[in-house]
Amino acid sequence: MKTYHTHQRTSLLSFLKENSDKAFTIEEIIASLSEPISQSTVYRLMQKLVEENLVHRTVKGNSRSFVYQYISDEKCENHLHMKCTDCGKVYHLDSGVTSIIQNNIKSNTSFEIDSHTVLLGKCGDCK
Repeated sequence: MKTYHTHQRTSLLSFLKENSDKAFTIEEIIASLSEPISQSTVYRLMQKLVEENLVHRTVKGNSRSFVYQYISDEKCENHLHMKCTDCGKVYHLDSGVTSIIQNNIKSNTSFEIDSHTVLLGKCGDCK
């Protein structure tokens, strides 16, 4: 299916790229955009960006809502993430470190961690 590069899509992608170290709810995205875009349009565009693997969607904490983060060319399937519970900044763990953590846990507990796992804690700035 053809991808249309509308003004709204361009504006949304620009915002997400500028803030690629953070994940946002749809409401936070709408409130942060420099020009108004309807909620339904943002939901529709975010779904397409997720399908195109430009944006990663994860569950927000223990809630039923989702947060979205621009991932660009990074492959978020091969590494774990760390998220600061205070400022919301998301860090991508090196794939080597991810592999060590996953193998350590698997060998000690027989539990397999998938690479979409997000480790929660506090970053150096918020600690």
